[in-house]
Amino acid sequence: MFLVIQILFNALLIRCALACPNSKLLWKGVTAEDKEIILDVHNRYRQAISLGRIRGQPSATNMLEMTWDEELATMAQNWANQCEFRHDPDLGTASARFPVGQNLAKSWSEPVPNQYGESAEWASQIRNWFNELYLYGRNDYLNSGHFTQVIWGDSHLLGCGYLYYKNQRRYVKLYVCNYGPGGNIIGRPAYKKGPPVCERRDLRPSSGYLGLCEVVDNAAD
Repeated sequence: MFLVIQILFNALLIRCALACPNSKLLWKGVTAEDKEIILDVHNRYRQAISLGRIRGQPSATNMLEMTWDEELATMAQNWANQCEFRHDPDLGTASARFPVGQNLAKSWSEPVPNQYGESAEWASQIRNWFNELYLYGRNDYLNSGHFTQVIWGDSHLLGCGYLYYKNQRRYVKLYVCNYGPGGNIIGRPAYKKGPPVCERRDLRPSSGYLGLCEVVDNAAD
């Protein structure tokens, strides 16, 4: 039994070591401050859509407030740790609760960064996802899938991961956000058009974001 456990442990170490070949890990994980930024930026964009403040975008009647989910965050960080800029192929079955959506972003620089270089730039990356709204309607999710996931009405759980590392040429920042229930379902709109009225869906208005609805019990999902 000990031999089997030791072999499995060694295999795990090898797999982890090969996740980022020829790279030096500089930072991983999402800080408490970044968590607040991630949620606030997402919810403010969702609020702007819900209240009809974005030109060309109708208001939403079913826009939910996003809250942090540790399972999604752990999944996102584990995927970021692989140093791969592609979607996790196991998202469809990763959670027993629902299919999971995912947004990715990556930035890099070749010069040695300053003392603040390791910091994640979440607000900027989420803004880039949201700005795909200018492509919305052109092949729908093919060109604007990051945007539609950010404003997908029924997605209300969010968890993200971050990795900062140096490969042979560059300093790289990798961002991963997981959403539940996942959006970008073919044949369905990102949200329902109409004025935000939470009571019609047996929800309560968000106490922090006018126009968003609050899910009372996430554990019931």
